[in-house]
Amino acid sequence: MATKIPAYKLAQGEIKQYIEKNNLREGDALPPEGKLAEELGISRPSLREAVKALESLGIIESRHGEGIYVKPFTFDSILENLPYSMITNDSQISDLLYVRTYLEVGALSSVVKNIQPENILKLRRLAEKMLEKARQNETFADEDREFHAEMYRCLDNRFLLALIDLFWNIFNNMLKQSGPANTDPWAAEATANDHLSIVNMLETKDEAGLLKAHLGHFESIFKRYPKGVA
Repeated sequence: MATKIPAYKLAQGEIKQYIEKNNLREGDALPPEGKLAEELGISRPSLREAVKALESLGIIESRHGEGIYVKPFTFDSILENLPYSMITNDSQISDLLYVRTYLEVGALSSVVKNIQPENILKLRRLAEKMLEKARQNETFADEDREFHAEMYRCLDNRFLLALIDLFWNIFNNMLKQSGPANTDPWAAEATANDHLSIVNMLETKDEAGLLKAHLGHFESIFKRYPKGVA
């Protein structure tokens, strides 16, 4: 016997189809609630439930006293709604790291061709700050996050930057969920030096050396988990 789909879920599909059919873009308004419910052939309660669900997914937003609008696309809702209870073992952390590695490594050739001296200068300053903090037994998550963003900023691809930042966030949140952070100062200093090696390869436009340095950085992270590197 087929499972009956709840009315509000059907309504979600109807609203998304309406947005696509009418080629609505971020900031565009949908019709008033009553008119939209009538046009889609759904009840107001189902419409309201669907709107709440689509708001949680970051697709639309309901503005009090104004109406319903198409929301600008971001990855925030994906990160906020991640089921962290699913990501509490080394194998799952390793799986996500593979995805992050493939995403970043795949764009390295374009980075070598497009990166500018000002980008490299910022990267060197960030890597040196990471090394300084490591030697003082301090963490440097902010610098690490900015390093990976700055490295790919030269490609002028907002979608790629958003994905890289999303995977950085997810991976680091997974590490926090998996247990206490590793405060080994030698490991932290090695990580900072990995980033300095990446900067050196970018400075000399050494694509092969950059690939080796970048993969070496991720391999050192992989070694923390039983799954290892494929």
